[in-house]
This record gives sequence, C-alpha cells and structure tokens, in this order.
Amino acid sequence: MKNKQKAKFSFGAYLSFFTRFPIPWWLFLLSLLLGFANTEVVLAVSNYLIRINKGELYNGVIIGYALMNVFNALLSMLINLTGGYGSALVTLRARKLLWRKILHLPMREVERRQPSALISGLVNDITQASLVVQMAFNTIVSLYSFFRCCWEMYRFDGTLSLYMLLLLPIAVLVFALVGHLQYQMMLRRYDSLNVMTTFFSEHISAAKHVKAQAMEDLEVTEGLKAIDSRYKADLYYAFMVAVQTLSNSLYNTIGTIVIALCGSDLIRQGKMTETGINDFSTYKGRVDQYTAEVLTHYQTLKGTQGALQYVGVLLDGPEEDPQAGDPLPDKQTAQDIRLERVSFGYIPQQPVLHDLSFTIPHGKVTAIIGNNGSGKSTLLKLLQGIYAPDSGRIWLGSTPVDESKPCELRRQFGYILQNNPLFSGSVRDNIAYGETGSADQRRVEQAARLADADSFIRQLPNGYDTDVGAAGALLSGGQRQRIAIARALYIRPAYLLMDEAGASLDHRSDAAIFRTVREELKGHTIIVVAHDMRTVMDADLIVVLNHGELEATGTHDELLAASPTYRDYLKKQGFALPGEEAAK
Repeated sequence: MKNKQKAKFSFGAYLSFFTRFPIPWWLFLLSLLLGFANTEVVLAVSNYLIRINKGELYNGVIIGYALMNVFNALLSMLINLTGGYGSALVTLRARKLLWRKILHLPMREVERRQPSALISGLVNDITQASLVVQMAFNTIVSLYSFFRCCWEMYRFDGTLSLYMLLLLPIAVLVFALVGHLQYQMMLRRYDSLNVMTTFFSEHISAAKHVKAQAMEDLEVTEGLKAIDSRYKADLYYAFMVAVQTLSNSLYNTIGTIVIALCGSDLIRQGKMTETGINDFSTYKGRVDQYTAEVLTHYQTLKGTQGALQYVGVLLDGPEEDPQAGDPLPDKQTAQDIRLERVSFGYIPQQPVLHDLSFTIPHGKVTAIIGNNGSGKSTLLKLLQGIYAPDSGRIWLGSTPVDESKPCELRRQFGYILQNNPLFSGSVRDNIAYGETGSADQRRVEQAARLADADSFIRQLPNGYDTDVGAAGALLSGGQRQRIAIARALYIRPAYLLMDEAGASLDHRSDAAIFRTVREELKGHTIIVVAHDMRTVMDADLIVVLNHGELEATGTHDELLAASPTYRDYLKKQGFALPGEEAAK
C-alpha cells in the first residue's frame, strides 16, 4: 500500500520495541505468581473431581471441591485485574511514546506517510503492545501449568502418558504453521484498516468539496473499494481462524483416539481400572487446555508482530530533535536572512526551487511573487527550518539555519497561511497558541484588534471564551483567518511570514489589516507572498520567482526594467506601465 512502509520488521526489532518505554513489571509478575497459584488450585479441583467420579462422596471431598472452585474464581478475577491494569499502563505509555515520535517526525516523513495513516497507527496499531506483554507472561503461566499437569498425568499412568508423546510432532507442526499464518493475517488486517482510515479521513473532511463538485456517486464507488479491501482482509481472517480451530480440533480428536485405543488395551491387560480412561482424560483435558493456551499465546504474539510492524518501522525512522543544534546568539534575530544557492524538492529528482541566492533585509517588507508552483510557499517553510534544503544553505545573520536549535529558530517566526488550522477550544486559546504559560488577556485583545477581530469576537456568545469547534468549524472563513492573523501577532515575531494571508478577506479588510500590521511591527522583518500587486508594489524588496528559479530582486521601479514576469503581473491586474495607459 502506498502509505505504509514495507521495511522488514525483524523479530529482534519487534522485541526491542518494548525497551523504549517503562513496563509495569510488578503487575505482570504479580499476575504470574497468581497464575502459578491458580494452576495448583486447578489441579486440586481435578483431584477432587476424580475422587467424586470414583464415588467418594464424603463431606470433606465435596466441601474441598467447592472451596477449590471458589478459590479458582477469586484467583482468576485477581489475575484479570492485575493483568488488565498492567495492559492499560502499557498501552498508555506506548501511545505516549508514539505521539512524541509523530510530533518529532521531519515534515517530509509526515507528508510521505500522510496524517491519517499516522492517526491509525496511534489509535489502532499501538493497542497491540499491551497484548504482547500480557501474552508473554500468560505463556509462562501456561507452560508451567502444561508441564505441571503433564507430571500429574504421568504419575497417574506413565504408560498412557508416554503414548501421548506421539502427538508432540503434530503439536509442534500446528504450533509453527498457525503462528506464521497469524502473522500474515494480522499484517493484512491492519494494512487494510489503515487504507480505509486514510481514505475516509481525507474524503469525509472534504465533504463540502465533494458536494460542491457533485461527486457523491464517484466517491461512493471509491469508498466501496476501500471497504472491499477491509472486507477481503476480514474474509482472510475468518478463514485463518477456521484453519486454527480445525487444527486444534484435529489435535484434540487424535489425542482422544490415542487414549481410547491405548487405554482399552491397558484395561484388557489389567494394568488400568475400568474408570482409568475417564480419570486419565481429566488430566488430559487440563493438558489440552494449557496446550491450546500456549498455542493461542504464540499465535497472538505472531499476530501482534504483524500488527505492530508499522509502529516499529515508524519508531525506527528519522526524528527531528527541536533542542538539537546551537542556540541563537543574543540579538541574532535582528539580522538579514541570506540564501546561498538553495535548491529543494519534495520528491527526489523533481526540484521545486533551483539554486536561489538572495538576501532578505532585516526590518523591511519583502514581497515574493511568482506563478503557481514556483515554490513561494515552499520557500517560507525553508526559512523556518520546517524543511532542509537539498543543497545550499540559509543563514540567519551569521548563523546557519540548519545548525540552529529548531525550537529557538521557529519561535522567532510568525506564520500566517492562506488556510490556517484552528484547534478545538476557546478563541483565547487559539490566539495565544504557542504561549508556554497562561494567556495574557491584554495581549490577546490587542492582537485581535490589530487583526480586526475584536469586534466580532465580542459579539460571539461567550466572547473570547467561545468554543470555535473542531478546526474552527463554528466560525466563518473570514473569522478563522482573522483569528489566525491575531495568533501570529500575539507573539510579536521578529519575522512575520504572510502566505496569501488575506485570501479569505475582502480587499478592503485585507489592505487595512496589512497597513496596521506594518505599522505595529515596524522594524520587524515581514515577508509576504501575495498575488495582489497593490500589496506587492509597496514592499521594500520584491523577489520574483519563475518556475522555481530566481528571475530578479529589487524595488518596484527596478523590477519594471529588470523583470518581464513582474511587468506581466502588473499588466494582468490593470496597472499602467511607464508609457502605457492603464487597462480599463
């Protein structure tokens, strides 16, 4: 599948996964000891049952049988409680580990894997981690119980017990075969689950666009393909479960036949009592029970290896440390940004930016223009260190961006996108997002006024405490954009990046907000990506990109002479060039 990495997840890597976070061993060890005790209680129940079958209906036997069953129930409850609590802690800690990893993934990894696949790994796949730890301890208990019951069975009748050894090769064969099938089955199920999660996460969130293009019928067809992928995986799972059940039943049936044939022969020879087969079958039933448990635990462990493959490969992948690198020197942010032969592409061999070299002056307004796909937005991400150039270097004063601490570097930037994500929570929380302490209400309101948002915020049901809904769904597009602008202004960044920041606003509002921002952040560096030439013309420096290459830099007057692309943009928007009349 396209969003899942197919790198091999070896058994060694599978085991090392569990060294990455603390496991509450004491809970599982307690569960283990309780399991050992429960085995002895189960054997005691079997002994009492054999005596009852022989007609020993004494009060002591009946009371002992009843008490042992009560103890068995109590111990089973305690085993489930300790194991369940331990499993919940493992899931909690494994999920925290994966969440931290996702947050520290390089941006290229996030986009390559797609957020919906990462969500599926965090919500679904990771839950298998707790099952592994619990099954490992349960396997130890089951093995102990298996050998303990085998010993009791041998003590009861050694000859018939030795006959049962003939079944050992069959058990081993079933053990290995079904375990391999379980691994493939779970790998396929979780892959199909991620395919389905990715599809519906993307397409349901874009429901408005689907309806706007009248694409419901086509999306139904595409959705059914994703559902069908999961359906086929479920059929495969059902088939494998049937194979597993059949193999276990055949093994038990063969064991019953061996006991009947060999036991009847021993009875004819006078080496076993007439009730011997029934009594022996009581122990054999316990042995079969624990054999099935060991087999099931092994199959489950192999299945979780397949289920955790995506998580394991993800955790072994690249990671960005926001604290790694050199701290920015004092006053370093009051410096120019310099690009030296910078090239970058999202896909190898398909560069978006080619050999860019220019300087963005500190404390000035720099506008970047270019045709669609020329790399304007990509350039802004490179300035923040969100992506690293494939070649060349970006400097913040005398400090290379790639050697700076990402957390310190990015806190110097405010970033306003064309479509800014908001988070569930209050208006205040969204404006103050990025504040490590409590929000400063005075600064929140000041930023809102600068973004022309204060008036509409105060008209909301709860003012600044109003919940904006998931992704700001309870606000209009223009309201969301104003809050996003206020969020960038709240931190008073040294460098403000505006990527079509007024696209959701009418021109008058956009122009008014931009004038206010320029006045408020006078002396700060403002970098604007815009198509509206009225915004671009007043910039101190204009950068013209043409298909990812630098065509020219300069002021409005300089570019009139140096840049055909710049002149073409002016013409298309009705501006008069020197010696020409403005378009009507």
